[in-house]
Amino acid sequence: MKYSKATELRSYQASPVERLEHLAVFLSTLPKGNLMFSRWYGQRGGCAVGLAAALCPWFQAQGLRLENIDSLKDCHPVFGKHAEWNAVAKFFALSDEDMKSLFDQSGYGGNMRPDPSIVSRKIQTYLSMQAASSPENSPENLVVA
Repeated sequence: MKYSKATELRSYQASPVERLEHLAVFLSTLPKGNLMFSRWYGQRGGCAVGLAAALCPWFQAQGLRLENIDSLKDCHPVFGKHAEWNAVAKFFALSDEDMKSLFDQSGYGGNMRPDPSIVSRKIQTYLSMQAASSPENSPENLVVA
C-alpha cells in the first residue's frame, strides 16, 4: 500500500534500526542525481535525511520533519526538541562518527553526489555490522526520547 500522508500510517514508534532500514529502502528507490551532501533539501534534491523527511510520509509519521523547507539556507531537519545534526543523531541513535560515515561526503571519498544505492548499501552494511558486534547494545534496543 502506498501512503501519501503521514496521518494515513499506523501510529507506532519505530526503533532506530527500523528507521535506518526504512531509509536504506527509501534511498534505493531514488533516481541518480537527487542525492547531494551540499544541503538538507531544496529543489527536489538534498541529503538522505532531508529527502526522507520531505518526501516520505513514513518518516514524517515517525516525527522527522523539515523546518523552513522553502529556504535552501535555513532548511534543516527537526526531531522532537532537536534540530539539524542533533535531530539526525537522536532519530537514528547514531554517534557523530557514524553520522559522518553514513551521511557526509567524507564517508564517500569526498563525493558530494553519491549514487543513492551506494548510500543505501552502506546503511545496510552498517546495520549488519552493528547487529553482529553487539546485539544487546544495538540501536534497536535503545529508547529514543
